[in-house]
Amino acid sequence: MTHFSLRLLPLIAALSAGVSLAATPAEPNIRFSAEQIKSLGISVTLPKATTVAAGSSLTAKVIAAPDAEWVVTAQTSGVVVRVPVAEGDAVAAGSVLAELRSAEAPQMGAELMQAESAAKLARSERDRDRQLHSEGIIAARRVQASEAAASQAESQLSAVRMRFKLMGMSAADASNGRVLARAPSSATVLERLVNPGQRVAEADPLLRLVDANKLMLELQVPISEASFAVGDTLALPDGRQATVTQAGWGTSEMAQTVRVRAALPKGQSNLRPGQWLKLQRESIANAAWVVPATAVSRQGADTVVFVKSEQGFVATPVKVLASDSGNTTVSGALTAQSAVASTGTIAIKGAWLGHGGGE
Repeated sequence: MTHFSLRLLPLIAALSAGVSLAATPAEPNIRFSAEQIKSLGISVTLPKATTVAAGSSLTAKVIAAPDAEWVVTAQTSGVVVRVPVAEGDAVAAGSVLAELRSAEAPQMGAELMQAESAAKLARSERDRDRQLHSEGIIAARRVQASEAAASQAESQLSAVRMRFKLMGMSAADASNGRVLARAPSSATVLERLVNPGQRVAEADPLLRLVDANKLMLELQVPISEASFAVGDTLALPDGRQATVTQAGWGTSEMAQTVRVRAALPKGQSNLRPGQWLKLQRESIANAAWVVPATAVSRQGADTVVFVKSEQGFVATPVKVLASDSGNTTVSGALTAQSAVASTGTIAIKGAWLGHGGGE
């Protein structure tokens, strides 16, 4: 049977049933008798109200939130002696992550001792000059000079001590050439970037850490499908929802995609950075209805469903919000009692258009 003949079948069926073909898209009412509805195999279903429009499947990558990832670097040049942690290990704040041996560390220890000695001597001279000045033996200018020298020595000592603090190194470790890299906060080891025996320079990365309680999702969505808004929801495989926090920024020039980020629900501890997930897009909708996908008909830019009436059916305009393989979420002038044609819609549409053609 030819394609042309196939397209005439609904018309032939409608004519056989005595359906009036006088209606056009300008006239939404399509007259059908009960006998005609039965002979054409038309069935109806009631729409289901929803406030969430379930959309197509998407793929997302689990990433760390912007404030949840750290890179631990070498405080000074040296050789890595040990790395006592592995990927996936949970570490507490201050835990040793790596140990280095550095020839520069003893020199730093010597600088600390010199700064401490200089500050002690400057304090002693200042206190002595204060006493002599109170006894009228020396001039005030000399006291001012000793106080300035003591203040400078204290500043230099504070700077050296702050350097030790930032490096997480003690004076004893420095004198032994031992440098320990520690965790700045409770975290999970995401990646080891060095191995024992490896030589590193100052500021070379040693490990990557992540706060496993601060993860989020990142999606690359084609520009043509990137109608996301902040607050939209994504259904996770376990039934919970992630919420879109950033939409439509960071367009990829080559792939022509838009970057979308979503916050995970609290307590999502079974996910790992780098993991890929299958999600379903959802959006909040007011007065939305779920109907079978077969109930929705399109004519040009218009979308309608056929609602049962006393005379037959009424072509009711709707707006498609989302769809999947079996159902479509729409908004429009529907109610919970609107019996929508779910099968036989080709015959109804043919009558509505005044011919037997399909879509």
